[in-house]
Amino acid sequence: MRAFVLALALLFSAACRPQAAPALTDWLAARYAEQQFDIGTAEDFYRRVLEADPGNLKVQGHLLRIRVAAGDGEASLALARRMDASPATDVPGGRSLDKALVAMRLAMDDMRQGSWQAAANRLETPGSKALPEAVRMLGLAWARHAAGDAPGAEEALSRAEKTKGARGWAQLHRALLLQASGRMEEAGSAFERFRETGFGARGVLADAAFRAAAGDAEAARRQLQRYLLMSGQPHVEGPAGLEPLVSTPSEGVAEVLFGMADALNRRRVPVALLYARLAAMLNPDHGAAVLLAGDILADRDRFDEAVAAYRAVPVDSVLRATAEARRARAYASLDRFEDAAAILEAEASARPEDPFPLGELGHLLRGEERYEDAAAAYDRAIARIGGQAEARHWRLYYGRGIALERTRRWNRAERDFLKALEFVPNQAYVLNYLGYSWVDRGERYERAEEMLAKAVKLRPGDGYIADSLGWVYFRTGRYGEAVGQLERAAALTPLDPVVNEHLGDAYWKVGRRLEAGFQWQRALDFDPDPERVEGLRRRLECGLACN
Repeated sequence: MRAFVLALALLFSAACRPQAAPALTDWLAARYAEQQFDIGTAEDFYRRVLEADPGNLKVQGHLLRIRVAAGDGEASLALARRMDASPATDVPGGRSLDKALVAMRLAMDDMRQGSWQAAANRLETPGSKALPEAVRMLGLAWARHAAGDAPGAEEALSRAEKTKGARGWAQLHRALLLQASGRMEEAGSAFERFRETGFGARGVLADAAFRAAAGDAEAARRQLQRYLLMSGQPHVEGPAGLEPLVSTPSEGVAEVLFGMADALNRRRVPVALLYARLAAMLNPDHGAAVLLAGDILADRDRFDEAVAAYRAVPVDSVLRATAEARRARAYASLDRFEDAAAILEAEASARPEDPFPLGELGHLLRGEERYEDAAAAYDRAIARIGGQAEARHWRLYYGRGIALERTRRWNRAERDFLKALEFVPNQAYVLNYLGYSWVDRGERYERAEEMLAKAVKLRPGDGYIADSLGWVYFRTGRYGEAVGQLERAAALTPLDPVVNEHLGDAYWKVGRRLEAGFQWQRALDFDPDPERVEGLRRRLECGLACN
């Protein structure tokens, strides 16, 4: 990567004056590496630029972002102090983010030292106003609370609640602050108001932990089950071990930073990584923040860095098992499948009643198209469930169903798909896989159509599901309807060979022979599975007449 980045930068800087080219080359290389999430390379090049121009606040700002993205607490703090002491104040481009990072990094240092009034003062400086208002107000509420300023904390919470889009988030932190203060009756009322607004997975977990602390084990269990389904993290076994989401003001501010990271990441905003890293700097035991940093890096194909993040999830965190599963996925993405399998087998041995490490192994084997081995791994996982299957286990049945279907054991596969649907009747992918399988086998067209129409409503932008519904129209002789649905599928998923083949078949049936040939040729060009190649070639020779 480094050689490519440097070559690209040299290309763009070739027309520059000879004496300016080295600094510009380093700057362009750094910027490109930053955009690619190549954190180590970006830091090296930014440092070289800064050596040539030590007082350049713009470069310092980018280097600060990189050091925060790397999770380097000491280096980011030193640079934040240097930038804060600089007399320069007006640097064009990107300064809002840099000011926000400087203010928050310095305020976090005040918090670490127990100087909560200083931290509160820091969050009221002009530079801190570059922070998102909800983040600043919620951080200020926790800082004022820790400094003994109850009216000031209430004022900050009220301002956060009035910030556009932040009402529910602010209500959650009001409840967490009251719980952390030991004011359980008031916290209960605050959680009740919070429940009325509706909340995401993190709020459900906070509510489960509160109910567990309040002694309502059954309500805690119900909320925990909701959390497991919403979050896709099935490794928390019960409410007994749940700790409050926040116990100290530092943990409260870290939770604010994590909340911002989570919200930004759902919109794939790159600075989500910075907020996740800040949360983990302030509270190294915040397993969710560390895990999120790994997920963001893995999502950008930075698998080595993701592995390092997953390793940093605390060993005693309830998210440690999830982190190990994700580390295994990262290794698989690095073509280190044996290392991935070893992690999951070790997890399975360490927790002999937990089905999910073996389920994750099944998922990875299925991704490698080792369907026999995948089915065997799923068998081992589901054997651990016994007669205690719950909604959180649906992916195990769905995954085994796919592996069994691909190894031509349809009766067992069908049972697994139906079992998964008992738990998640609105899961579009399960509806689609089972519905399409029935259609492809010439079975249960009416029920398949109902399921596929439901799946399309659930995921209208999914071209594969649109194709399945179009295919049931085709197989039941409604060729005009099939054309409309399959055209939509091809628009959504234009490079899939099966979708193009299906559209070609539908065009042929309605007499659009030239367009049918065009779609079949496209299907052949898009690397179809070997067993479909001969059929496509026959279609191109004589259409559906010889098929």
